[in-house]
Amino acid sequence: MIKIYEVCSVFSPQPTLTTAYLLVAHGSRDPRPQIALERLTYLVSQNLAGLAPATTSTEDFAVFEQLTPASRHGVSVLSKPGVSVLSANLECQSLPLHRQIPQLIEPLMAQGVTEVKILPLFLAAGVHVCEDLPAEIDQAQGILGSRCRLIGLPFLGSLPLLAPRLEQWFQQYQTQSQAQRILLAHGSRRPGGNTAIANLAQSLNAQVAFWKTEPSLEQVLSPLTSTHQVVILPYFLFAGGITDLIQGKIQQLQRDYPALNIKLGEPLGPNPILASLIAEQLKQG
Repeated sequence: MIKIYEVCSVFSPQPTLTTAYLLVAHGSRDPRPQIALERLTYLVSQNLAGLAPATTSTEDFAVFEQLTPASRHGVSVLSKPGVSVLSANLECQSLPLHRQIPQLIEPLMAQGVTEVKILPLFLAAGVHVCEDLPAEIDQAQGILGSRCRLIGLPFLGSLPLLAPRLEQWFQQYQTQSQAQRILLAHGSRRPGGNTAIANLAQSLNAQVAFWKTEPSLEQVLSPLTSTHQVVILPYFLFAGGITDLIQGKIQQLQRDYPALNIKLGEPLGPNPILASLIAEQLKQG
């Protein structure tokens, strides 16, 4: 099911669109990532329209909640005058992505859209980024033909602006200047798949740990017995099943290492810091 949400001025005509934007996430059967994706899409739309909120309190999402049906499925479009931001998922959908994209774009082409910039909301260069997404975009382009051009942008985890934003996240949770930082990522078994994340952690003066590969959290924490505070930032886009498991693991590790003051941050999630980064990349892209 495709839903279109519009926010427009009663007094201003809708400008002709030429470029639309598509954010592609992994997808999940857990409803929380879908809700978070729609909220992030809304924030990016607001940011591009120059109406970005400074926080993400309930009040900030009041308009969003009015626009969004209680039951959220499939893909969503959030439009503002002159700006169309769309969202879709690669997996866990009734239609493959290459079929979702044309359905999303058809109504927008009637408004004058001739190109769509696609930003993958993935944090590592795994199989989805390197193989699955390019193949889906190529198939969608074949369906659309010359009527609309699809432009693939670099994936979220590769953006140079990400490190300064992650520094802001660490500072939000860090209360001691000498705290030990750990960037906890999912981990990839693809050769070289973890290199960029390890380099990112190093640029943040943090150690890297992986949920599925090594070094594990235990391996990183075991030599830190003299450290007073450890700040762990989950390098995940949205809260879900894995972040639930991480919370349980941290509780266990806190019992195993009582001398440590372990502070667990939130995943990136729908917030103004991430939305501003995505909006800036879309403008540059």
